[in-house]
Amino acid sequence: MKPATAVLAAVATASSGALGLEKRVVGGSAVSAAAASSSYSFVTNIIVNGKDGASACTGALLAPTVVLTSASCVADPVSNIALVASRIVVGQGNLASMLGGSSGGDADLSKAAARGYVYPQSIFVHPGYSSVAHSDNIAVLILPHALANATDANVKLIKKPDDSEKAAYTAVGWGTTSADDVYAYPSQIQQVRLAVGSKSTCTDIWAPYTNLTNSLCLVPAKSSSNVCDGDGLLVKVASDKTVGLAGILNMVAAKKDVPAEKCTDSGAVDFFTTLDNYVGWLTQVTPLKESSLVSTASFSYDSSSTDDVDEASSSASDSDGLDDVESSKSGVARRSISLGVSAAAFALAAAGSMF
Repeated sequence: MKPATAVLAAVATASSGALGLEKRVVGGSAVSAAAASSSYSFVTNIIVNGKDGASACTGALLAPTVVLTSASCVADPVSNIALVASRIVVGQGNLASMLGGSSGGDADLSKAAARGYVYPQSIFVHPGYSSVAHSDNIAVLILPHALANATDANVKLIKKPDDSEKAAYTAVGWGTTSADDVYAYPSQIQQVRLAVGSKSTCTDIWAPYTNLTNSLCLVPAKSSSNVCDGDGLLVKVASDKTVGLAGILNMVAAKKDVPAEKCTDSGAVDFFTTLDNYVGWLTQVTPLKESSLVSTASFSYDSSSTDDVDEASSSASDSDGLDDVESSKSGVARRSISLGVSAAAFALAAAGSMF
């Protein structure tokens, strides 16, 4: 797939997707149903009917009715404002059954709603979001009521994630599971380990990174597989099994190619939006207080630490031992996947009254 334009963050042209965007999970491992209902019970999928059909992206439940996602998930690239709420539903269902037959058309959101998905009541896109500058790629959806059967949110924000080279993380999300079939949506959440890249490598690709205080750069291990443009979640699991959210995927970029034409481009790195700078904004657009948003847990970032929760039995360990976190010369975990993508746009804050 080719990029729509070099200045649009997290955008690739396609004949399918919410807003004509690439979104795929290639490789990696599926999270077991037990883990999805416990450690990763905060992970949601967001189904969007955009101008080019249905697509999906990933969100995080910060509270039963508060969903954090990327601005690029819920903003229209033409009008540059949040999509109308009637085009979006949030849930935790099986995407393979929800979207597997969409084949480029709109998803039946009423069918999804009958299965427990919820239309958002309000959508807030950060006022500083710019698809040109790749800045403030963060948004909040407020739901009118909690998702059916949803447990209490078990994730909190990591205010100061470790940005030292080789620090290990896990990325989780939804997205299609085939590089050749953009409608091959997963039935389970996908997960993979990544590691922080060197400052010099990351700034050589995207110069503004050197001065940013709200971005974290991670490097993939395999040229054939990587986190793709969009809104995967970057997490850490503490020793007490609580989960910390370190960031949301902003874009994938390669040298002289920002964003990258393909997320599997040689030398591509992944830029995540970290959340420290947004705690104040989140307390303004949600009913949450800082004390309920920020994690106080202790996390290990050693590259040999084990972050992944249980994998599904159908995704047993790779034969080459990819489940063991190892560092290459650039300090990356040896397994990576491509996470779900949605739209990218330049947007202003949007509330429920806009719909």
